[in-house]
Amino acid sequence: MTKVLVIKAHPHAEDSISISVADYFIKKYRELHPDDEIITHDLYAEKVPPLNDTTMKAWKHQRNGQPLSDEEQQVIAAHNQWLNEFLEADKYVFVNPMYNFFLPAEMKQYVDIIAVPRKTFKYTEKGPVGLLENKKALHIQTAGSVYHGTPLEKFDFGGTYLKLALKLFGVDDFTDLYIEGVDQFRDRRDTIKEKAMQDAAKVAEKF
Repeated sequence: MTKVLVIKAHPHAEDSISISVADYFIKKYRELHPDDEIITHDLYAEKVPPLNDTTMKAWKHQRNGQPLSDEEQQVIAAHNQWLNEFLEADKYVFVNPMYNFFLPAEMKQYVDIIAVPRKTFKYTEKGPVGLLENKKALHIQTAGSVYHGTPLEKFDFGGTYLKLALKLFGVDDFTDLYIEGVDQFRDRRDTIKEKAMQDAAKVAEKF
């Protein structure tokens, strides 16, 4: 069974175009792949474990074969749960708005806990090499202004970062669906959303 992992990072779900388009994509995808398992996480509702002092101490104690405190054991267990789920998935869907040229902090924190040496990638004499094979990803992102296809495209650091992170893991099959200008052209908001829905349906056919 193919597993699809959907990661949403948006705090305003009721009026979110990115969430609406993502939900429509999932609906169309499910119609085409009724036997696939779809797992969805809302990073604003579910707290991703942080990389903090406790995490670093737990990893150090684990490497050195030292006993872990109860708190450290809980941290390691939480990290492993998120990481193993990512490793077991076959397809990934990331959904977020652009915040100040980047991803929401919650999405970045999620990437941090899955970027694990010897799990998603490994270091070699020629540099890091991804360990994930035959997986694909979709990135759905909204932005208030229009970036892609304009001189502002270089300022989409979040989209670039996510694509590079997945490439580091070995995920080269990457599709992006950018929904832009929703604040710059508020009078065209419905038109922009409708176009994005149509694009999402087309992506669902090939994803």
